[in-house]
Amino acid sequence: MSTLEDKLEAIEQKVMKLVEQNLQFKEICEDLLRTRRQLERENTALKQQLAGATQQAEALAQHTQQLANTYTADKEGIKQQIDHYIQAIDQTIDWLRDL
Repeated sequence: MSTLEDKLEAIEQKVMKLVEQNLQFKEICEDLLRTRRQLERENTALKQQLAGATQQAEALAQHTQQLANTYTADKEGIKQQIDHYIQAIDQTIDWLRDL
C-alpha cells in the first residue's frame, strides 16, 4: 500500500503544481488582456490625434495657398500702381518740358 500511497501523493503534488501553474497562466492572460485593452484605447486616441493633425495640416495648406494667391494678386496690383505713377510722373515731366 505504501507504494500506491506514494504514487497517489506524487500525482497529487503534480496536480497541485498544475493548478498553481494554471492560476499563474490565468493571471498572465488577464494581465495581457488588460494591457491589450489599454493599448487599444491608446491607439484609438492616437488615431484621433493623427486625424486632427491631418485636418490641421490640410487647413494650413489651404491657408498657405490662399496667402500665396493674395500675395501674387497684391504684388501685381502694386506693380500696376507703380507703373501708373511712373507714367503720371513722365507725363508731368513732358508737360513741364513743353512749357
